[in-house]
Amino acid sequence: MKVDGNSHLPRLFEWLLSLYPPRFRSEFAGEMRAVLCGLLCEAGEQRGAAWLVAVVREISGLAGSILCEQRREHQARKEQAMARENQIPNAASGGMPPLRLAGNPGALWLAGWTLLTTAAIPVALIVVAPLAVLFMGLLNLGARAGIWPAASAAAMQALGAAAGLALALSSAQWLLLRRVLPRAGLWFLATGAGVLLGSAVIGLLVGRSGIQSRGDVWIMAAVLLPLGLAIGLAQWLCLRRILPNAYWIILVDVLAAGSILLAGGTFTSLAELLVLVLPGVISGLGLLLLLRGWQADMRVTASKEASRRQQLQLPGLARFALGAALLVLLFFAGSWVYAVSQLALAKQAGIYATPQEAVIGKNSQGWGGAEVVRIEGVWAEPSQRDAQPHVWFGGGTVYLDRVPVGYDKAYYSAGSFFLRVREGWVHVPEGAFPEFIGWVMELYNLEGVRQFAVQP
Repeated sequence: MKVDGNSHLPRLFEWLLSLYPPRFRSEFAGEMRAVLCGLLCEAGEQRGAAWLVAVVREISGLAGSILCEQRREHQARKEQAMARENQIPNAASGGMPPLRLAGNPGALWLAGWTLLTTAAIPVALIVVAPLAVLFMGLLNLGARAGIWPAASAAAMQALGAAAGLALALSSAQWLLLRRVLPRAGLWFLATGAGVLLGSAVIGLLVGRSGIQSRGDVWIMAAVLLPLGLAIGLAQWLCLRRILPNAYWIILVDVLAAGSILLAGGTFTSLAELLVLVLPGVISGLGLLLLLRGWQADMRVTASKEASRRQQLQLPGLARFALGAALLVLLFFAGSWVYAVSQLALAKQAGIYATPQEAVIGKNSQGWGGAEVVRIEGVWAEPSQRDAQPHVWFGGGTVYLDRVPVGYDKAYYSAGSFFLRVREGWVHVPEGAFPEFIGWVMELYNLEGVRQFAVQP
């Protein structure tokens, strides 16, 4: 079809016809081609602006018709999907989407929830240093450009702790909810946002009040209860259109976070460490009761989807071998990242010429309202005989000008780990596993430890 040499117009109109829904094209394509052919012939008899107006009028008319038919097709598909959805038994009327469970949550699900939620705490502690170094590097770019002041190591560690807990906790819980809740990705976002929001509130509450001078238990309460409340509110926003009585999740999360207070101000025994299991038990049991209370009349099993997933899965032995290889790779890669990050944070806190100077520098800051008067009996030596000469342990007796709040003596014996790097000695707290970092340094020859002399 060619009209006055305008061979591109038929191709354009043919392309526009292809944009109609398939059902509409199969029924009306022939008639529309005949009509368009006549219109093109009429337009071809015109010249100048009249020809252009006729072509634009037909194209705009086709575009409007395409949009209308696509909208009708979308509405028809939506009505068909709603009709299929209404065939599923739904005990809770009111427009809430039903749960499609691959299995009903029970004791095994609760055990997995408890295990993963508890494991999220040490995982968060492990990733604090890498995240803190990442944030510090990003913020220092702006500091070098003079946009804002340089970031402090303490602030970046606090930000890394919040981000690490948000990622670890939301990921662990999402793994168990992705087959239980519709749109479980919203739970991941809600939990992560709740942790970050709660951390911001904690920073304002602790930093701008005198609660840090009231003892460890008060500080823990000021940290845990707002954190549980923020997570509960965020998860309630996620669940309120899915589960009736979803507001109970707020109380469950506050109780779960507050249960850590049963350990007291410090974790000094195995029984106190076992308290860390309580948040997972309480939150998992509360969510399990909420899920079971609503799904009593709903038993929809995704058998077709499960069979399709089974067909796509690798054999059991292959999955085990692949998983073991990935775990080994993750361990060695993660250990390198962890050690490098902790050393970067330690350097940011201070580098000293000798381990004795590092002992004095680390313990020169006052705390609890008291200031350091003097440090006596400073000593330092390798933490292990004939092993890791770059890992030392040192300490001394620190005398204060007054008794710190919550204590009964104005002096104490200090002791901590110090690692040798290329520039000198740095302090690594015991909770950061300094001996493990020393082993990783030797494994990868970080900071040139193999070239260090045995004597400092």
